[in-house]
Amino acid sequence: MTAFLTIFTNPVLLDFIQGPMVWISFIIFGLGLIVQTFRLLNLTQKKEPRRLAPDEGYVPQSTLSRGERFSRRLAFLKITVIGQNSCMVMFSFIFHVCLVITPIFLLGHNVLLDTSFGISFISFSENTSDTLTMMVLMCGLVFFLRRLFLPRVRILTTAYDFILLFVAIAPFLTGYLAHHHLFNYNMIIILHILSGELLLVMIPFSKFFHMVFFFVSRFKIVSEYSMGVPKRSWQY
Repeated sequence: MTAFLTIFTNPVLLDFIQGPMVWISFIIFGLGLIVQTFRLLNLTQKKEPRRLAPDEGYVPQSTLSRGERFSRRLAFLKITVIGQNSCMVMFSFIFHVCLVITPIFLLGHNVLLDTSFGISFISFSENTSDTLTMMVLMCGLVFFLRRLFLPRVRILTTAYDFILLFVAIAPFLTGYLAHHHLFNYNMIIILHILSGELLLVMIPFSKFFHMVFFFVSRFKIVSEYSMGVPKRSWQY
């Protein structure tokens, strides 16, 4: 055990993990997002969405009253995941919001930014950050139990899904343990940095890419769940 812990106190390793590896992770993350986004757009082509003619049952939105438009939207929501599984939508919304905003507005991260580059964002209080972190961990536990015990989800779940879930929550778990000085601090803080770097590198090349794909597919690509006025469709 002692020999294992000495790995996390090696100054050369620490300097590499906290220096060059951070930059490498952000570069792979940034370039990966750009490449994958262009790759996604290349799988689509510009195309005006087909509009039904009046004799095919199409009713222009401008001819509907405000109440009728609201009723149609409400009826549409009932057949989407929001209407079918509102509880999981709530957990998913909380998880994703906390997953994004917590690292950005974390006091410790902003101190590092200010020390390194002289810039920082508004920071949450430590109590707020702890609460948001616990919300991520609790939602992660709900997702884990759902994949484990809900038959219709378990049948579609593979080891890969559990690995992705662990990778997503690992920076929050290790960050919480390090902040409260639980277990060996040097080991936990290095695992925190490594897990954060692993998450960044995996985002463009795994299912995590849905953080970009969601917005591209909803606002750019014509589909039954499109928002706004999309101008692209899948190439077949």
